[in-house]
Amino acid sequence: MSEHVHIRRDGAVLDILLDRADKGNALTAPMGAAIVAALRGIDDDVKLVRLGAAGPDFCTGRDSPIPTLGARPSAETVRQKVALPPLELYDAIKAVPVPVIAVVRGRAVGAGCALACVADLVVCADDAVFQIPEMERDIPPTLVMAALADRVPVKTLAHMVYGRAPLDAADARTAGLVSHVVPAARLDAAAAALADTMLGNSAVTLRAVKQFLAAAPGMPPASASAFAGHLAATALSIRF
Repeated sequence: MSEHVHIRRDGAVLDILLDRADKGNALTAPMGAAIVAALRGIDDDVKLVRLGAAGPDFCTGRDSPIPTLGARPSAETVRQKVALPPLELYDAIKAVPVPVIAVVRGRAVGAGCALACVADLVVCADDAVFQIPEMERDIPPTLVMAALADRVPVKTLAHMVYGRAPLDAADARTAGLVSHVVPAARLDAAAAALADTMLGNSAVTLRAVKQFLAAAPGMPPASASAFAGHLAATALSIRF
């Protein structure tokens, strides 16, 4: 567990709060590991996960472990210590069987952009900004790109990576990075209202919708239809 991540069960909601505001909520390895452990341990009564952050920014990136690896780390060492932990975090969010809502204010940069936008639903303040600036340091941001490749159009991702300029909340919504933009003063209320609406459904129904959204877009039409029928029948059967 990390002291900079607070994880709390609130009824059917698992709340995860980044709490490293003095560092822009930049992710550390223990923070990522704590989130992964929490997501892998949810039980059948959890209906949704809500991911937020303390302070003015959502997450401004992550603390790089590279300086701790020695003068000439091997490619395999870099892969194990640098690449795999964030990829494991992004994959864990995608693999959660229930919807994940990210509540974003301020900056979501690099790994923070990936962490926010890999969620199923992203509610953000109108002052939020999203950026992938790694190319400024001549680093290919393929880890962030891997997280977002199935979330946004390829040309949007290419522009963010090559152009490096931040997207404001309105442009991020147009680009498909976020699902809903509200005035900053209403962010928490809007996120709570969305959660309350979703909590009116059963866990089975919420999980069925997530399964369909995750798998169906990559299926042939006939397979997607068959999958839809299976999920609907399973969800409806619990009522009898």
